[in-house]
Amino acid sequence: MAANLEQDKLKFEFPPRLKQISLALIAVGLILTVAQIFVPWHGHGEQVPGHNPRLFLSILMAVLVFLPVAVGGVYFTALHHASGAAWSVTVRRIAESYFWFLPVILLALIAVFFGLGDAYHHWVGKAESDHLIHWKAPYLNEAFFIGRNLVIVILWILFGLLFWKKSTAQDNDGKVSHTKSMIKWSAGFLVLFGLSFSISSWDLSMSLEPHWFSTMWAVYIFAGLALTTFASLILWVQYLKGQGLLGDAVNENHIHDLGKYLWGHTIFWAYIGICQYMLIWYAHIPEETYFYNNRLFTDDMGFNEWSWVSLGLLVLRFFIPFFALLKRENKRNIKFLSVIAWVVILGQIVDMYWVAYPTLEHDASFVMFSWYELGPLLALAGAFIFVVGSALTRANLVPVKDPKLEECLHMHQ
Repeated sequence: MAANLEQDKLKFEFPPRLKQISLALIAVGLILTVAQIFVPWHGHGEQVPGHNPRLFLSILMAVLVFLPVAVGGVYFTALHHASGAAWSVTVRRIAESYFWFLPVILLALIAVFFGLGDAYHHWVGKAESDHLIHWKAPYLNEAFFIGRNLVIVILWILFGLLFWKKSTAQDNDGKVSHTKSMIKWSAGFLVLFGLSFSISSWDLSMSLEPHWFSTMWAVYIFAGLALTTFASLILWVQYLKGQGLLGDAVNENHIHDLGKYLWGHTIFWAYIGICQYMLIWYAHIPEETYFYNNRLFTDDMGFNEWSWVSLGLLVLRFFIPFFALLKRENKRNIKFLSVIAWVVILGQIVDMYWVAYPTLEHDASFVMFSWYELGPLLALAGAFIFVVGSALTRANLVPVKDPKLEECLHMHQ
């Protein structure tokens, strides 16, 4: 172990208060979610017996918010190894722990599948009556949809488990062969991730409006993954440092890098978003333009209620984090950075609400965010804290025998 690492600052014991908060969030979230069964939402249309579209769409929205964080930890780990990075060694263990949350996401996704016809009512059962969906049916059908998405999440879990096992084994035996092996596996995972995450984004979010398509959609959803992953890492670092842990293993230089990645991906999200919008606007193809029309304009081309959500999205996902993190000092201040991280996570929630909820009703009517959406979000937020917190107790907070640890500890900017 490196001489300037203090062993007592590398062991995490789940504080009872944090555990209680996480369990309370899970309990309240589950109560609010189950309450939707007894207090179903009634939209403008007639309520169909046995159907509860807002219940399953609210669970799906929570999955769209938290799935990127869970798989984002595996992606961050693989990117670290494949790129040969040294700066991120001491924050890698936190990211490695995220994969433990993927089984929870899998369970939430299975819950959505029980209401597939409610969440994805625009295409489920419509192959015979809709010409375009009929042509997409070989790919967009219930059995294939459920099967491929289950396989994708299971593959992510297996790779996350592989990285965790090899990394924690290296803590014990110090063999460099673990690092070499993880470099090879990471290269393979990144290829798999690019393909599988693209499919997941097309299925879980873009197919909510099956007549619409965008060749940039997977990249747009990936930008949200990168933002929320780095935001959550910043929040965990801030919490652990506040508990007197990590010590000099994570200093201002490592925090600065996390801040730079958060700031850089803010620009990346804005770039992809404006490019997607401009390409659709310029081409002016009817099957592409209605996605933005529904979220901006009324029939007489005035601004609708969704346009305020669109504006809020720009403020939360670009303007606030971009200008707030311009100064170098702000990217090195963990307390300031954590505030912006919360803004970024709020932006992810608003983004997925903006993506999913105009599809709830066939006429894209505005649906106000309420306790219906809060339930699944709170349940998964509590589960994320509880699962990752529990995982961090199983190993050192830092990979103490990583061959690049010394370089990481002495990195300066």
